[in-house]
Amino acid sequence: MTTFQKTALLALSTLVCTSCGDPEKEARLKWREEEVNAKEADLLRREGELTKLRQVIEGQRLDLVSREKMIGLKQKQLDEEIEKTKRVRREIEIRQLRGPIPIVSADRVIIIDPASDEVLWEKNADKRGAIASTTKLLTALLVVESGDLDKLITVEQSDTQCAPVRLGIKAGEQYTRRQLLTAVLVKSSNDIAQALARDNAGSVDAFAAKMNARCKELGLQNSHYVNPHGLPARDENEPYSTARDLAVVARACDKLPEIRSIVKLQSYDFKWPGGRVTTLSNTNRVLRSASYCDGMKTGYTNAAGYCLVASGERNGKRRIVVVLNDTESRVWRDAEALLDWALKA
Repeated sequence: MTTFQKTALLALSTLVCTSCGDPEKEARLKWREEEVNAKEADLLRREGELTKLRQVIEGQRLDLVSREKMIGLKQKQLDEEIEKTKRVRREIEIRQLRGPIPIVSADRVIIIDPASDEVLWEKNADKRGAIASTTKLLTALLVVESGDLDKLITVEQSDTQCAPVRLGIKAGEQYTRRQLLTAVLVKSSNDIAQALARDNAGSVDAFAAKMNARCKELGLQNSHYVNPHGLPARDENEPYSTARDLAVVARACDKLPEIRSIVKLQSYDFKWPGGRVTTLSNTNRVLRSASYCDGMKTGYTNAAGYCLVASGERNGKRRIVVVLNDTESRVWRDAEALLDWALKA
């Protein structure tokens, strides 16, 4: 019972009590009772209409929300289609600017934009295999990340015990880390790689463990390193990587000014402790044949074939090319042609 009803009944009951036996008062009381009932009925009717109106408004609100969501979804789909159309159009323009991809003899290849990590072209990029001295890019990465490049290293006998190519450093000689890092990236000497590894981690094996740990940090799934120079292992624990994984390592190196400033050198004057100087020519021939090339690293073993990671920049665009398992006569031409093609757009 509503408050209005209770109040009305209380008033009527009062009137009843005061009008017993009076026909005129009883008539007025009945009229008032009917008036109260009519008002109550009207109030209930209005409340019902108000409830229905609220339901209609809520339904319209939900319908509006649903329509707004649908419009938002359609707008998102439209925006995605517009972006897709733009990308396709841009890809067509780029293909027209670059022309057809050069024909290469290398078995494993990838080209990336290091700024966006976009893959511009690939061939057997996830095929595992030896990568020879391009391994030294990861060696350089760990050395630079450890810092203190001007610290002196004293060569130990174990550093000199490796297969060619060797620069010929001797036990007891002292060089800065920067000197040895420059020599290993320019001339690719294996004895220097071992000296850097032993200085960094205490031993070649410990350094190899650090190399593999760094690979995991970089998200590499198809790489396994056993030494700092990329020579074949003496047991069945052979090193391997892929063009794609090596591109990731190269990209990390490319971000470090210390490495960028070294790999672009066409030659380096290596100073021996006695004052003698040996001029080391960079093994990367593309540095001398293509002005837009500014690094990075060569490699060769029987298993890896001729390898080259080449970086370059032109008109504000930067690219990295990885060429593995190529031939001696084609590796330079293949890398240069791919780099030139990628830098056209």
